[in-house]
Amino acid sequence: MIFDTTQVNWVFVVVSVVLSFIILNLVFLFKALKLPKWRVRKLGHMILHLFLAFFPYFSENIFDVIVTIVIISSLLLLVSAIPKLSFIQRILDDCTREGEKKYNLILNTFSSAFALFVVFFAFAYRDMVYIYTIAVLAVALGDGLGEMIGRPYGRIKYKIFVERSVEGSFFVFFGTFIGVIITFGFNNMLPLPGFWWKALVIGFVAMVIEAFNYKFIDNTTLVISVAFVAFLLFEL
Repeated sequence: MIFDTTQVNWVFVVVSVVLSFIILNLVFLFKALKLPKWRVRKLGHMILHLFLAFFPYFSENIFDVIVTIVIISSLLLLVSAIPKLSFIQRILDDCTREGEKKYNLILNTFSSAFALFVVFFAFAYRDMVYIYTIAVLAVALGDGLGEMIGRPYGRIKYKIFVERSVEGSFFVFFGTFIGVIITFGFNNMLPLPGFWWKALVIGFVAMVIEAFNYKFIDNTTLVISVAFVAFLLFEL
């Protein structure tokens, strides 16, 4: 395909750029509300992934997405280069958990972005956009609820590589299961034969993958694993 500016939906691009910066700035709002750093990070993480999960449905072609990413990246670098703003540095400061190194957050961000790109380009423009959405909602709702519930309320602890709770793992399963239902409802695909048991399998796989993950790689492996399992169950 040859790039042509007339192919770009500029309304989509502008709205996406504005919404992206609004979501990123929510981190500062959560900080102003005196929330713990881990909640600030997780809430921002959940909202951003909820936005990304439905991002492709409103674009007309791949050029919309490429132009949007280029503009957002350029603006982020620009506002971060201004000393009084230091946007990226402030995001890192506010989203780095207690006792965590900033490079872990940076690695997490890049590895998660890589996984999203892989799943996005594999499915979003191949008439399987629902698989991309399921995978991203597994992070937004599955991983998100797992920590939001498990960290403060988890009582039954276990450890494989890092300590987790049974309650948190259950909500990874539950959040992913709900994400599958939302995705299929949004795509008018709920009557699909075998949907319910397949949704339960995807939730279970997400729970197991998250339980066996080591620190910052969970978002990467969760997205790719859930997308792969959804493809096997619903497309083959």
